[in-house]
Amino acid sequence: MNFLAHLHLADGDAGDMTGGIAADFVRHPDLAALAPDVLRGVMLHRAVDGFTDRNPITLRSISRISREFGWFSGIVIDIYYDHILARDWRTYSAESLRAFATRSYAVLEDRHGALPGHARDFIRTFIDQDRLNLYATREGIQDTLARVSRVIAERIPNRAMWLPDAMPLLVARDADLAVDFHAFYPELIAFAAEQKAR
Repeated sequence: MNFLAHLHLADGDAGDMTGGIAADFVRHPDLAALAPDVLRGVMLHRAVDGFTDRNPITLRSISRISREFGWFSGIVIDIYYDHILARDWRTYSAESLRAFATRSYAVLEDRHGALPGHARDFIRTFIDQDRLNLYATREGIQDTLARVSRVIAERIPNRAMWLPDAMPLLVARDADLAVDFHAFYPELIAFAAEQKAR
């Protein structure tokens, strides 16, 4: 799952929210320096990702685009699932997406200073660009796919692919992907709640 889902699944806990965003940027040696509640959020993020990656419904979504996008299909679906969550936000929250984003940004502003540099830099840009509200638009998702493409090209240039090329396929298969998402997400909410109760 992508960042909107991780923030939503944190269920208002500041440490889980901060760790949920920082998790992709925190290397193993950094873990010991994290506040315990942020570390818990990192671990929740990783458990959620593992559950998502193995789930048959998510795998069905990935199969809808895998012929064209191969190894990158899981990344594309993670991002597009955040688009579906954002545009159908009222299905999962009584709070508006704009209010949720504002509250999430306030938590991240308050807590991100104690994170490693890459995580701090990402969170600063994430807030400044209002990424959570952008996820509700196709243009915002296309831009997110472009940003991820640039990171992949920088880190593993021999595997570089321009992920915004997936947009026509995602739009064409949107109805099926939405059915998949709405079948999967309640399972993920239940899984995250179980993890948090441990």
